[in-house]
Amino acid sequence: MVDRNPSIFKTPPRSLQKRHSSSALSGASPFLTPSRIPSRNFRSSHKKPRMTPSPIVLRYPSSGCQTPLKSGGGGGGDRFIPTRRGMNMELVRRNLLSEEKRTKGRNEDDEDAVEEKAKQSPAETPIQKEYKRRMMSSLCNIPLDVLDEDAMPRGLLSFNHSGSGVMNAIMDENNVPNGRSPWRTNRIRIEDPYQHDSLRVLQQFESLDDSFATAVRHSDIITRKIPSQPCRILDAPDLVDDYYLNLISWSDDNILAVALAHCVYLWNAGTGEIQHLATIEGEEDYVTSVAWCTVTGQSKYLAIGTNSNVVQLWDTHASKLVRTLRGHTGRVASIAWNQHWLSSGGRDSLIIQNDVRSANPIVARYRAHEQEVCGLKWNEDGTALASGGNENYLCIWDAKMSSRQRDSPFTSYVAPRLLLKQHKAAVKALDWCPFNRGLLASGGGTADRTIKLWNSNSGAMLKSIDTGSQVCSVLWSKHQRELCSSHGFSENQLILWKYGNRSSLTKVKELTGHTARILSLACSPDGSTVVSAAGDESLRFWNVFGSAPQTSRSVLPMGDLTFGMPTIR
Repeated sequence: MVDRNPSIFKTPPRSLQKRHSSSALSGASPFLTPSRIPSRNFRSSHKKPRMTPSPIVLRYPSSGCQTPLKSGGGGGGDRFIPTRRGMNMELVRRNLLSEEKRTKGRNEDDEDAVEEKAKQSPAETPIQKEYKRRMMSSLCNIPLDVLDEDAMPRGLLSFNHSGSGVMNAIMDENNVPNGRSPWRTNRIRIEDPYQHDSLRVLQQFESLDDSFATAVRHSDIITRKIPSQPCRILDAPDLVDDYYLNLISWSDDNILAVALAHCVYLWNAGTGEIQHLATIEGEEDYVTSVAWCTVTGQSKYLAIGTNSNVVQLWDTHASKLVRTLRGHTGRVASIAWNQHWLSSGGRDSLIIQNDVRSANPIVARYRAHEQEVCGLKWNEDGTALASGGNENYLCIWDAKMSSRQRDSPFTSYVAPRLLLKQHKAAVKALDWCPFNRGLLASGGGTADRTIKLWNSNSGAMLKSIDTGSQVCSVLWSKHQRELCSSHGFSENQLILWKYGNRSSLTKVKELTGHTARILSLACSPDGSTVVSAAGDESLRFWNVFGSAPQTSRSVLPMGDLTFGMPTIR
């Protein structure tokens, strides 16, 4: 045996080599080296020499793997112990289970029947074979290069101490740059941090054609028929054609609120009845925004923002003005509810947090925008607020900062947690993703024309899609992984997008019919229908998101919401 580690093995003096190689060390493994050289009277000594195992290492010249051998009786180091460090246990376990299912109940008599049945079964198409290869790669976490066309691995053991999980020895070593594993070289990092809700992420490799993945996405998209025409059209005369306003809102009670110049109307989607709720007094005053209360059991309250810098709270069941909230010095173009908090954004570049239960409603003032705040949206759990402004800013605010300012009234303004300036035009279109926590979609105006996806935790921009038109509004589906956007100049269309892996957005269909820019979007309570309000003074209802799920999501009751003392107008 050749000495591979001179620093470990010490050659004894020539005078003692014969004694050392004699039977004096009987019973010891040939791979054990004494810690000291035995004396001449070794046989007559009462003390046994201490034997220390030597870390003998076998090296494979072809791969460089090092496998330590264990000492012991019955042959000792002559026994080869393979390492399981480079073995793909998921693949091995799957093969064992599959073999048990295939061989269970099989005997020699029915082998002919099995073969005959296999011959009669239709042959797999190329796309089915590729699908099996992709599924095997995703489930067992191995690269496609190691699988043959029948989705069977070419090897299980790896003679590489890095433990990549596949047999690298079967690959051409000349094609491996810097001696690294081809898997580690060609694998693309998953940049989307919101893939935790998926069972497995479909691995993609630079050396493979993406035509199959594209075909799979399109096949998933076209499974549901999307009507090209609206299911209903309503006239909306005197609808203000202003990009910065938010003039429609759909409540949990299936009632649509529409602001038409000085008036607010309610349309019951179940019965088709139309109710006149309020008329704003003043020649130069008009409605600039509407928003239904989102507190469970309190959806009868409607917030109305006006050009006279105030927010009115109305009880729609009693058709009564409950309260007037003041504090802005410019028109209130955007409103958003977060339980008992009512957030309002104005032309004065301020965002004011109001607690409608308190006699002194103002809780906090947010300042970061330099021009009109035209977009406001709270996330589903009410911990973060997204705001967009005419100066192209997108801000993320923490709700807990409002509580701190309420405890410390001497603090003047709250600063945003994130200030994002990647948009090149006004940011009005905002919506939080309902199935990926922290994922935010935003759209820019005419000079920007992009839809951007954001990681609200880190502020990283995950994706930016050039839509070719002014983005007026975006809306996520409640039960599909889809996004609907409305546009202005120059197409005036709706676009349905499919959200896929790595934060990709694939255009599914364009819906046309409006003759002016589509200012706002709202979704029905069941999540199936989208209503669009456009500058052509019409409302169109589209069944773009498909049927609602069978089971509705349960919401915990928040209790009764009581407004404070009304302010005298």
